[in-house]
Amino acid sequence: MESLAVGPNPQTASAAAVHHSPAAPRIRLAFLCAAVFLGFIQLLANRNAMNVDGISYADMADSYLRTGWAGLVNGQWSPLYPWLIAVAKSIVKPSAYWEFTLLHGVNFFTYLLAFAAFDFLMRQVIENQGGSLPQNQAPLPEPTLIAIGYTLFLWCSLGLISIRQESPDMLMSGLVYLAAAIILQIRRSGTWIQMICLGAVLGLGYLAKAPMFPLAFVFLAIAFWLIRHQKKAPVKLLLATAVFFAVCAPLVIGLSRAKHRFTFGDSARLNVLWNIDRAGPLWYWQTLGSAGGKFEHRPEKIFQFPAVYKFDAPLPGTQPAWYDPSYWIEGAVPRFRAREQISLLAANLRIYADMLFVDQAPLLAVLVILFSLSDTGLAKSISGQWPILIPALAALGMYALILIETRYVGVFLALLWLGLFAGVRLPERSQFEKLGRATALAIVIAVGIPVMLGVFRDAAQGLRHPAYPHWQVAQELHQAGVKKGDKVARIGGTFGADWARLLRARVVAEIPRYEAAHFWTAGPALQSEVIDTIGKTGAKAIVAEQIPPSEVFTAAPGWKRVGNTDFYVFVYEPASIGNGQSAPSVGNPRK
Repeated sequence: MESLAVGPNPQTASAAAVHHSPAAPRIRLAFLCAAVFLGFIQLLANRNAMNVDGISYADMADSYLRTGWAGLVNGQWSPLYPWLIAVAKSIVKPSAYWEFTLLHGVNFFTYLLAFAAFDFLMRQVIENQGGSLPQNQAPLPEPTLIAIGYTLFLWCSLGLISIRQESPDMLMSGLVYLAAAIILQIRRSGTWIQMICLGAVLGLGYLAKAPMFPLAFVFLAIAFWLIRHQKKAPVKLLLATAVFFAVCAPLVIGLSRAKHRFTFGDSARLNVLWNIDRAGPLWYWQTLGSAGGKFEHRPEKIFQFPAVYKFDAPLPGTQPAWYDPSYWIEGAVPRFRAREQISLLAANLRIYADMLFVDQAPLLAVLVILFSLSDTGLAKSISGQWPILIPALAALGMYALILIETRYVGVFLALLWLGLFAGVRLPERSQFEKLGRATALAIVIAVGIPVMLGVFRDAAQGLRHPAYPHWQVAQELHQAGVKKGDKVARIGGTFGADWARLLRARVVAEIPRYEAAHFWTAGPALQSEVIDTIGKTGAKAIVAEQIPPSEVFTAAPGWKRVGNTDFYVFVYEPASIGNGQSAPSVGNPRK
């Protein structure tokens, strides 16, 4: 295979052969086997895990199966991932018990797709190594670069994103890798097909996660710059952009009609309200902070102390509070505040600094050593990798403005490190071949081994503690007469309500986690009043989760502990549900 030199006009540059190592296929196969094995172990270890976002995506999948494409139009959550869940559910038709496992199976499938996309990217990176090089300088040996690249993939996919999380981040990572690979192809030839494929992949990226919408224009600008000397470069750019908009249009039009304003998604809007305007509290949305407008649908506070909130909205799903958070913040107008934005940016940059100098210190140390051995300047060495470095830096900068989570930025960190290592240039002397092998071994040990150990720790914990407490809660409520579609409430607990999803019930009222202690330390009369108020929402039961040591309590009259779990349930008598009759005295919890 050949790669063209990168000059003013890549399409007419002379070809330089890429000499492939006979060890490269064996290394690829070894990493493929490791990736499949470790990914499957992580799936099994976390087969019953669920997060609150995952509940919303599962609810969207159900909505799609009931109503069609309209069920995927959501101001907060993108449609491609729940569509995949819906397809899997329509094929497998799992029982409620196995549904979470199926969702992790979907995660594993997207993980394999991401691996295939990364493999394609690695091949393009290696092909681009064959361009013009400084005299007596050579890139890292192909086996070294392959080993480093696949280690970065495992670190990003299993360590930063993980199959445990029910989220579209793994799916988006594969589309980012694919877009970067197509960019490198465009660098060498820039054909019509490549530009069309880039537009389509970027559109799918947006359908996977809304942040890909602004990032798509970074990729398109890079593609145009790479083909700018071609006679029909503007037409090719317009075609790629048109394909991108064609893929995005159904969702953008659907969202804009639903919101009565132009929008491609409100996830950024929610995060600005929360992180900059300090509106909140998150989930309950009672105060605007420095934002303008007003909350048109904010949750109703039905009891003052301890605070009890009611989620009465025309929204489907297990947790209306989180099925489409953009519904609850409708009417609020985010406002830019320079001081708060600078403060948030500084805090997020400190997070990046911790990642760079603590979590990723081995990568940084090895890279510094390699660049110190090069006779080529740092800027000149990495400049050849700018088509994949710029999108990575743009994405990291975008997230730094609002919110950083490792699963958000993982793929872009992997892309950044890959570009930097691909830019290393070493003297063409035999001793540097040994250095290359040592480099790869050091990174595999320092980065890959911790990822592998983390997966095995998850597996060991899953085998030691196979209990499924949320399923036990769902079974307890079912035996008490709570059925599919019934309303329930909760006191404290973690962010998600897996048991409610398993039961197909709706959480319509709750006492926040930070208010739960006020309920448990209150007297019997106040507790009865709170329970009676919750009962007026139509809830058939309340679920509380004991979180020691701050909320240690013993079962009081009316509450029943679920097996040996940390969950307790209170079931209303049928005659008292929603009619204002007082609940039985629940006693005083012992602290």
